[in-house]
Amino acid sequence: MPRKRLDYLDMAKGVGIFLVILGHIEYIQEDSLKWISSFHMPLFFIVGGVLSYVKRDEKKPFFTALAGKARGSLLPYASFTLMLLTMNTLSFFLGSESLTSSQLARQYVDAATGYGIHILWFLPAYFIAGAVFLVLDKSLRPAFRNLAVLILAVAAYGVTVAFELDRYASMDLSLAAYTGLDLLITLLRGLLAMPFLLMGWYLGALEEKFFSGGKKGRKALCLCMAFLLIPGGLLALKASVFDLHYLYVEPLHYLTALLSSTGLLCLLRALPASRILTWLGRNSLVIMCTHATFFVVYYISLGMFFIDNRIPLPQPVFNLGVAVFVCVAEIPIVWIFNRYFGYLLGRKL
Repeated sequence: MPRKRLDYLDMAKGVGIFLVILGHIEYIQEDSLKWISSFHMPLFFIVGGVLSYVKRDEKKPFFTALAGKARGSLLPYASFTLMLLTMNTLSFFLGSESLTSSQLARQYVDAATGYGIHILWFLPAYFIAGAVFLVLDKSLRPAFRNLAVLILAVAAYGVTVAFELDRYASMDLSLAAYTGLDLLITLLRGLLAMPFLLMGWYLGALEEKFFSGGKKGRKALCLCMAFLLIPGGLLALKASVFDLHYLYVEPLHYLTALLSSTGLLCLLRALPASRILTWLGRNSLVIMCTHATFFVVYYISLGMFFIDNRIPLPQPVFNLGVAVFVCVAEIPIVWIFNRYFGYLLGRKL
């Protein structure tokens, strides 16, 4: 695969993880959150779909390909979940009042079912979406595969609406009931995310067909398509906040994600490679799993509040400052994981 292609996809993931950090800053403005949420998580699925298209001719046996997806998603999920549960269990037994016994038990259930603790929900959803898409792609012709993806996503949306599962977080249920619903929601997330993979697949096909010509013509076409960010952003403001974690999903979210993600990918395709964005993208897994669960955002925000008390900052500047400093604070964390614990990230020894 050409290096340029890898660079712009890594840059896209870099933008995505920066927006994830921004979205986790408390008190961020609602319109900003709507725009960020409209495509920051779908972007990772769409990039995965592009990569699936690029690698479509690799003659990997089905179970080898499936094992690779499990290693890249479920192994990091298990690793970071174990770290987080260990931290929270020690905190509970040391007398911390921030976590009750029922809340700790619920975390163990969430971990075991793939529902996920905090941001870690993303990894099982990514695996399920990729695994089901792989099964459909290996067993069906493209037209039937596409139809199956849409049917499964519509069915998942129907179940979510019919049983009001977007209210799940506020439901008062027994631990057994939570376990069953956790399993269902974990599956539904993956099915609802599959159309984003399909979008990425066809964006990969579109790029191969139209962006492989002369350099000037390709760049001009990419820049023209980058303007899709504008209607994507305007539509995002008309929709509610998108959050696959809690199944806050509407049909309009798929259109906004397609427009904004396509515009962003085309813009990055036309721009020179950025070392900062590429670094963020290549290390987005570690940053995704640590920036909130390891309280990096929390402590950086406290530091920014200290600065804001002395030098009043406009809210957008405050939020951007927090996100930038979180990325800087992640540098040693990323280095430690890359240097000593790469196997926990699903990398081969």
